[in-house]
Amino acid sequence: MLIVSPKWIYLNNTKLEIDKSILIDGPIITEILKNETIEKKYKGISRIEYPNHVLMPTFTESYLNSNNCLNKIEVETKMKSLLKNGVTRLCIHGKNYKDIMSIDISQVDIVHIIELDGKTIQQADIKEMTDVLDFYKSDSSKQFCISLNNIIDFDQDIIIKLSSILNEIDINLHIKGNCLQNITDKEKINDLVTFWSEINLINNSYLHGALSLNNYWITNFKKKNITAIISYNELLSIDNIMKYLHLLEKKTKCVLITETFNSYDLYQIIKIIEKLDTNPNNIFDKNKIINCVTENASNLFSNFISAGSIKRGNKASFNLFDFTSNQLLKNKNCNPKLSILDKQSLTHVWSAGEQYKM
Repeated sequence: MLIVSPKWIYLNNTKLEIDKSILIDGPIITEILKNETIEKKYKGISRIEYPNHVLMPTFTESYLNSNNCLNKIEVETKMKSLLKNGVTRLCIHGKNYKDIMSIDISQVDIVHIIELDGKTIQQADIKEMTDVLDFYKSDSSKQFCISLNNIIDFDQDIIIKLSSILNEIDINLHIKGNCLQNITDKEKINDLVTFWSEINLINNSYLHGALSLNNYWITNFKKKNITAIISYNELLSIDNIMKYLHLLEKKTKCVLITETFNSYDLYQIIKIIEKLDTNPNNIFDKNKIINCVTENASNLFSNFISAGSIKRGNKASFNLFDFTSNQLLKNKNCNPKLSILDKQSLTHVWSAGEQYKM
């Protein structure tokens, strides 16, 4: 057993706490401790102290597209780069996903994404998918998601068959929504959403390209508990950042993804949003941005121990940021701001109760 004692802990993704520690037993957080009780009840247990750090939940990358990598070595390098940014849960897509499946990074929970395209789908593609899923169904270390590209181009009988398969094995679904942006007729939107709902295809799914869709699409999808997937590439314009903020304000569940980007832009987005926020306050994560790389993606990793927040029973995977590095926090007694997070202040990455050597 081991006790980790930072200056601050972001508990349950709700509140920044001080004078608290976590008790780790193997890969699990077994208890949240008050520091005043450690000497009395846990004196014989080893303790690591981080007097200038905030302990945050591990980060999630919910859609890394590896098609721009030349080979498996480049894919693995990209995955390890994300690990150095505090990401220990990763969904990865690639045309040669079977090759990627041989990559094993012990610190990372990996989910593989199989993509099907409505414009090119053949029966052989469905058979290949079902064969792979059937082969690994007894291996809990292998988890899969399905991604549908050009969803409106699937023949009706094929999309019904796919929905039946996905519901039978209870697998998560990504939907590429770019093909929907030119559909603005409300009756047409109603017909599509009704049909997809009746065959139980889209409920609790993950929608890409949400920022390009009109409000009527978003309203209908929100009723189906659909999560909006937003890539950092979409947040290069102020207009789209404001759309993203609007979704957060409306309590729309969002997830941020890297997709094909070669850099991890979470920290940059946090800083930009703070500058654009017209109603700042002292709440550590007022807009719940951290949920977009943690808790909101938890269902994608249902085969693995939960790690979406710091709480008892979750996996002991977390990140430690030094908020006094480079004198970023002038008064050590003040609570830090979320916008101070960056790659430079990330000093320690822990995965399943073990520290990763940066």
